[in-house]
Order: sequence, then C-alpha cells, then structure tokens
Amino acid sequence: MIRLAKPYISDEAIEKVAEVLRSGNLVQGEYVRKFESELEQYLDVKHAVVVSSGTAALHLSLLALNIGLDDEVIVPAFSYPATANVVEIVGAKPILVDITLDDYCIDISKIEEAITEKTKAIIPVHEFGQAADMDPILAIAKQHDLKIVEDAACALGTEYKGIKAGAFGNMGCFSFHPRKAITTGEGGVIVTNDKELSDKVRSLRNHGISIIDDKINFEYAGLNYRMTDFQAVLGIAQLNEIDTLIN
Repeated sequence: MIRLAKPYISDEAIEKVAEVLRSGNLVQGEYVRKFESELEQYLDVKHAVVVSSGTAALHLSLLALNIGLDDEVIVPAFSYPATANVVEIVGAKPILVDITLDDYCIDISKIEEAITEKTKAIIPVHEFGQAADMDPILAIAKQHDLKIVEDAACALGTEYKGIKAGAFGNMGCFSFHPRKAITTGEGGVIVTNDKELSDKVRSLRNHGISIIDDKINFEYAGLNYRMTDFQAVLGIAQLNEIDTLIN
C-alpha cells in the first residue's frame, strides 16, 4: 500500500514535546498561546484560537455565528465530508454547489442560484491548497448579507492576491492532521479579525467558560475542544519550518 502522506517531524520537535510531557503542564499552557501568537503573525490576522481538530474549528465557527435550525449554508459539492457534516450537526441544511475542474473549488457562477431567504453563510473550501476565487465570493456574501467561513484545512500557506487563505472571511479554519502541511497529530485553528467572535470561540472550546473579574462564568453551553500544550509545542516547531515543508 502506498501512503498518501507521511508527516515530517524533526528530532528537535520530538524533544520539545518530551520536555512538555516531563513538565506535567499538559493542557492549554504557555505553548498554546505562543502557537496562537505565531499563527497570527504568519497569517496576518488579529486572532487565532487553536482547537482539537479542523472539524472542531468548523463546528465552533458555525456556533459562534449563531447558525442553526432551519438555516441553510452553501458548501462545495466536492470536499471532505466534515465541511457539510458540521452544518448538519448545528441543525442547519448544507446546500451543495458544484465545483470547477480548473481548481476543484466552488463554481462561482452557481452560487447565487443556490441562495434562498434561509441562506446564512457560505463555506468556500480551498481544495488541495488551491485558493478559491475569494473576490466574487466576498461580493456575493456582501450583496446577500451572508457570513463566510473559509475551510482552509489543506491551505496553510496558500495565498490569494498576496493575502493568506483563511484571512478573508468572518472566520477561517485550518487542520493540523498528519496529512496537512504542518501537524500536531490532531488539531486545528480558527482565525478571525473580529474580537467578539474570537472571545466567543475561546469560551466555546472550553466548556463555555469566560473569566470576568477573575471569576469563572459558564456563559455558553460549550464543548471540550481544547488543544494540549504538547500538541502546541509540536505545532510551533513545525510552523518554524513551514516554508521548507511546503517546498
């Protein structure tokens, strides 16, 4: 059997993971925030929130945007099932739109005919690291008052007109699965330039907890989608070599 992909993990990265494991500080510590900060710089976004998977990132994004029962979300008809699954999970309906064979991304010419009064968002997928044509997607979303959640699971480092994929929509989602450009084993990140959305997904990933005046408040019905510190330190080591890995 020929493997689809094999992750590159340096000896230095393995030693960093071992150091965190030996420390006993395993969950959401200093390296989680450091990883988020480095992702913010790399992607040129204001906020990055690392989570347990790319699917978790998509799920939390829809929850943060209040997409739910009876809403419709436009997704490409060709993508990994997670893209449509998260729409189903929040109680909304995925509306499948065909792709083009030029880049395997959503066919821009077919989006508007799929929009109804129930449509709340578009999830363009940057398939196989190919950037979706974001300018017309942004124009359509603005015209119809729709949210955009970019599924950039396979596109860390992809650029569209000089801007990194994931930085165009209301929220962008990446995966750090072993088949991706960098890996934390399992893992993902949500990026956004909206502080309110950032604060909400930070809370939702950690049981709905918000810290107000040094007191814990359970503000939402949240989930446990946290990333561990040893995953984060592996991600930092991988991100430092991303240009080499992509090449």
